[in-house]
Amino acid sequence: MSERHVARLATVAFVTCGDDVLLLRHPPQADRFAGLWNGVGGHVEAGEDVRAAARRELREETGLDLPGLRLRAVVHESGMLGHAYVVFFFSGRSAARELHPAPGHELAWQPLSGLEELALVPDLPELLPRVLAPGEPVLAVERYDGGSGLRSVAFSEEPA
Repeated sequence: MSERHVARLATVAFVTCGDDVLLLRHPPQADRFAGLWNGVGGHVEAGEDVRAAARRELREETGLDLPGLRLRAVVHESGMLGHAYVVFFFSGRSAARELHPAPGHELAWQPLSGLEELALVPDLPELLPRVLAPGEPVLAVERYDGGSGLRSVAFSEEPA
């Protein structure tokens, strides 16, 4: 009998303030997405609610506490550094721009209109507009090359 598929749980939150989105740049020595911009997130702890995990990660990494985070996408990633992940993407709005980053974290409010000029994680150009749009949460499957190189993204069809 073949081994059962096991995936790690993670969250990523995208916070907007006006026409800007808060992004975190992965350090140059990171094992994945080195030097690239992404939302703020991390692993879900054992027994933790995924929304609570997203809110905790935002507090820990930015100092922001946003109780109104909305689930916007669920993405099943396989082949990332030899692992599989189920990533829960959230969006939220902040009236405040003041940040208190965790040591070693580079955060910046980036204009939504200028994201194409940034070095983003590979799925962000396709995924972020869907995460920030109204409607049902987006479902997708992503396949990686065994490292952090994205091979493919397949979005599920919208419900009729």
